[in-house]
Amino acid sequence: MEIKDNVTPEIDRIREELAKLNNMLINIGVQGVPGYDEGGKSREGASADLLTIAGVHEFGATIKPKNVRNLAIPIDKEAVGKSPKDFDGLFFIRSEEGYLFGCISPKRRGNGPKKKTSPSGKEPDKKKPKQPFKKPESDDIRFLFLLLQSVSIPERSFIRAGFDNSKKELEDACGRALSGIILDGWDAETAANHIGMKAVGCIQAYMSNSANFKPKGPVTLQTAPGNSGKTPLYVTGRLRDSITYRIEG
Repeated sequence: MEIKDNVTPEIDRIREELAKLNNMLINIGVQGVPGYDEGGKSREGASADLLTIAGVHEFGATIKPKNVRNLAIPIDKEAVGKSPKDFDGLFFIRSEEGYLFGCISPKRRGNGPKKKTSPSGKEPDKKKPKQPFKKPESDDIRFLFLLLQSVSIPERSFIRAGFDNSKKELEDACGRALSGIILDGWDAETAANHIGMKAVGCIQAYMSNSANFKPKGPVTLQTAPGNSGKTPLYVTGRLRDSITYRIEG
């Protein structure tokens, strides 16, 4: 009677696949190279602007103008994606709280665009308590831009925080990957893909939960009221959808 050893080859296979998995590196995040999404489908690398946006949100940043005195922040839907230069007859108003606004008014139309005025050099009164941003009320003036010398964007970590918030889910994914190799005949690549897809999904879920972030500010709500219920990291979905994983080794 001939006895065939089917156990040793299977043990060797498991050892080999576990060794391969141990040497693999799974990169998760917004990446400039091709990767895979939460469904395992191939994705192109993120564009340069998305990489910048991701870095700003993850670590925070202070933005200052390069060739002009002030940053022009759109506070009206008509001004989104435009510059003060795009509006004829634009003039400037400084509020009692010291905020500087770029405005237009129907009363300034009819005789052709007037010469644009320059922002006043007057700074907000340092002795006054810092007031929250509030757009002045006016019946005939339309406030298009808020002009600021710099804008500080707070840190809204979504990759590091999403990882820390999902440790239990990721531990379970790693456990499933190991059991897949041992019990279900998975190879190392299948196991790594399972972990990568789970990690991408966890970070995307963290981003989509508004409870994880401070609410959007009044400027954002004014220019995009349709997205008022979403988190500060989710407007069009581009940043969320740019999160991918890729496997090295």
